[in-house]
Amino acid sequence: MMFNRKSVQAATETLRHSGSSAVPGVKAVPSAKIRDKRVADISLSVLSNHGNWKPSGPWSGVYDLAVWLRLPQGATRPLQLALRYTDQRGENTVLVDICKPGSFKSALLNGSVEVNVSGRVKDMALYLLSLPSDLPVGLDEWHFLPQIKRSR
Repeated sequence: MMFNRKSVQAATETLRHSGSSAVPGVKAVPSAKIRDKRVADISLSVLSNHGNWKPSGPWSGVYDLAVWLRLPQGATRPLQLALRYTDQRGENTVLVDICKPGSFKSALLNGSVEVNVSGRVKDMALYLLSLPSDLPVGLDEWHFLPQIKRSR
């Protein structure tokens, strides 16, 4: 169950058709390079707090996550928050939330995500996808919490 979240491909396709050039107060910068920006590293020890966690082998768990961002210049493109992790299958990306472009100075992106792990997780982080490289973004606060906590 993905809690009504779109796949990254579906979200990207939706954003392509929505356009962002008609947003009042926000100027598009056509010369800016587009890239994924790593905004927070997630300690792998946080995974073991979930009630379904296994040190090896397949398991899945649902986590609540949120990021509070500072955007001094607003956003010229939609903000897409994703959780990206590497396990035995390779790199996995789960879309969390999308925020429309605008002249706002802060944004909250949040959601519940299901993490399906095969083997040991090697790396985990939160990313903003398809972001102009010259867009200043500050991370105020974030959290990544299991929905079912491990009984101690």
